Parts: sequence; structure tokens; C-alpha cells
Amino acid sequence: MPKFVDLFVSEVRKKRDSMKLKLERGAVSPLDDDFRSLFVQNWHSLPEEQILDAASQTSIAAIDGSRGLRDYANGSRLFVVRGLAITNVGEQFRKLEAQIFLSQEREINVDRYIRQKTESIELAAASEVLPHLKGSRRFILLDGSLYGRMFHLLRDSPVEGDRDFILRYVKMYAEFLEECKNERIVLVGVSKDSRAHFLRDLFLEGICSTEMQELESLIPEEDIKELKSLFAIIHDKPSLCFQKVAKLRGRYGSGLDKLKEIMLEFLRARPDFQLIMNFAPDPGFCTPVELAADQLFLRELRSINRDPEGYVRRHFRNAMMENFSQEDHFVAFATEVVKKVPEFPTITSFHLLLDKRSTPLRVDIPSWILGIDDKLGSLNAGSRLTDLRGDIFKTLSDVIDILRSGYAGLTDYNVWLKRVDDEVKLRGVDMDTIYERVLEKELGVTLMHTRGYRRVKFP
Repeated sequence: MPKFVDLFVSEVRKKRDSMKLKLERGAVSPLDDDFRSLFVQNWHSLPEEQILDAASQTSIAAIDGSRGLRDYANGSRLFVVRGLAITNVGEQFRKLEAQIFLSQEREINVDRYIRQKTESIELAAASEVLPHLKGSRRFILLDGSLYGRMFHLLRDSPVEGDRDFILRYVKMYAEFLEECKNERIVLVGVSKDSRAHFLRDLFLEGICSTEMQELESLIPEEDIKELKSLFAIIHDKPSLCFQKVAKLRGRYGSGLDKLKEIMLEFLRARPDFQLIMNFAPDPGFCTPVELAADQLFLRELRSINRDPEGYVRRHFRNAMMENFSQEDHFVAFATEVVKKVPEFPTITSFHLLLDKRSTPLRVDIPSWILGIDDKLGSLNAGSRLTDLRGDIFKTLSDVIDILRSGYAGLTDYNVWLKRVDDEVKLRGVDMDTIYERVLEKELGVTLMHTRGYRRVKFP
């Protein structure tokens, strides 16, 4: 059989049961009953549906971007990034950036740079459409997570001549968020595929706290303290943690078995989406969570707060060299930019299931939309918004209502975001037959690709 299909069939048949279980249920844990109980307490039915009224003057803009990359035999590379905003009345705002660049850094760093370039071109399109939104209800739907855009490490970029790119990107994002706040525009990040586990982590912390309280009557205080300390290092030193639990189990018996399962669950790849698909009784949304930075980025924020100029001088040495003729001006600019990051608004996130047969959506909104004015640098831990009444519920209902009105079934999770995705998508054939040919014609060059790449493919 061609293409190793016979071997693939054999593998599937041999592993049928485990493959089927993982595809249908994901990770299975002895803690599932605990998760189910907590999940049901934090799952809410969809608010009463409201039909969009033309008289309400609702304006919606959907934003997305795409990218293309080509490598050439002489070591140079081409990137093209495109951003597009489309309003619900059909207006389009296009952005594009292209560059030939050189980089000797690792591929993972170059890939990160191109992704960030794509995000920046999306923000450029969003900024351009923003003043064109009219009416009493104005929404910007941005494909992807608002939260993730805040946590790019502030470092030299891997590309020569553009080492300070991340600083310009952070400045643009900060100004865009501020303008949305000042103009009372509801900014919504929508992710149809998410590996987020913030809700699972909060549930797990609650399960762990309850278990610790029960163990306090069985185990001396000094050993309880040691057990609690293990959860701070479980990701960094798992073997050490399990060795210590095994040692204590030898002393106190099977009463520590559930704690061991909790530790295993902290290491398990179980996203929130899996909990929703396994336990959600009907369409609805989960309790929103105000998200804090993770421990790695919290250390970055503390370092910025202690000495922002020192932070710049440590992490932007290449950018300083590229700006050596005006180093003082560059350092002053960079210092002001990095100081903006701890002042970013926190993001509140929740998962939304519009149809039991569909996958959930992750929804991010700046917390100030809900009347919460916390800053990223001042929030040490995420927390659930347990009081979903009054203005908070009304705002959540408005966001859910917009997303529900744009839902068009299992294949079209949002008609506006789907349309902008179709329009902006940059396909390989576009790079080959349009952009590279224009480049050759305009520059009078012949592009020589790296070995193994053929622009024209024959059957």
C-alpha cells in the first residue's frame, strides 16, 4: 500500500481503545468527580437572547491577519504580513508589511518574530478602523487572545536592523487599548482553538486546599507545611516532589493518595476545553476569570518596576548598538515603553459554548469593560468573578449576544471573523505567483530558493 497506509492502519487497530478514549474524553483522572462538581457550580446558562436592533446603531469590526515566509539560497529571507479589518457594513481597512531580512538566530526566535509582526499588522488595521465605528454600541472582534499579546518577552528581536521591534509593538498595543477605553469601544478577543487551562488550575487549587484541610487532622503541622511547599516547585522539580510524597506516604499511609493524584493533575495536559466538552450540561458560559501574569512574567514585571532603565540596558544590547549614534534617546524611549507593561489592564477571560455539538470559544475582554481597573503589575493571582449581577452581567450579556448573533453553525463560529479570515488568508500560491514575481520584476533579480524548495510543482 502506498504512503505507509498499511502501517498506519496497523497502528490504529493496535491502539484503537486508547486512541478512541483520548479523542473522545482527553485525559481521564480520579479527580473527575471533583472537577464535575466544581464545573457545574461555575457553568451558567446563556442569557436571554436579544435580536440586534438596527435602531441601537451597533457597529462591529472584525480583525485578522496572515503571514508568509520564504528562504533564499544566499541566506536572506522574505516575510509578508497582512492585516485586515472588515466592518458589519462592509468597509475594509487593509495593511501590509514586507521585508527582506537577515538573521543568524534560532528558527524558533524567527518564527516568534514573524508571529509578532502579524499581530502588529492586525493592530494597525484595528487602529485604522476604530474611528470609523459609529453608534451607541461599538465592538471590535480580534481573532486570538488579548491576554497572550501582553506576554511577549521584552528582548532584542532576532532580525538585523529591526532589533527594537518589540518596543514599537508594545507601544502600539498600549495606545490601542487606551484608545478603546477612552472611546468606550468593547474590545473582544475570540479564540476558537485554545489550550488555556486557567479555569482548571483554579479548580485544582480549590481541590488541593480542601484536601490539605482534611489532612491537617491527620498529619503534623511541619509535614503539612512541607507538602504545601511542594506545589510551588511541582513543575520545576516533579521527581523531587513525588519522592517526598512517597516518603510521607510511608509514614502516614494511603491518606496521601489523593494528594498524589492532585500533583499528577498539575502536570497533566488538560485544557479547559476538555472540561467543557466532558461536563457542560448545555450551551452556556463558564464563570469569568480575571487573569494574572504567570510566575515567569511576574518576575519580568518586578524587574521592570525595580529598574526600568537597567532592564532596557540588559535586554536590548543589540538594539542599543543599532542606535549607537543616539543611544541616550533610544534608552529613554525604551524605558518609557517597558514601564507601560506593568500598567496594562488585566484581562478577564471566559469560555463560551454556543452549541453542544460545537467546540467552545475562548473570549478575552479588558477588565475595565466590567468596571475592574486592576493593572497587570499589581495582580498576583487569577480569581473568579463570582458575583455576576448588575452591570457585570449586562456587559457579559452584550458580549455574548454579539458573539451569538454572529454564530452560523458548526463550521462558521463567527460570520464576521470567518469572512475576514477568508479575505486576509495568505496562501503559499500567493507568495509564489504574486509577491515573489512582483519582487523579481520590481528589483530586477532572480530569486534562488534554498535546496528542497520548488516554486513550480509538477504532477
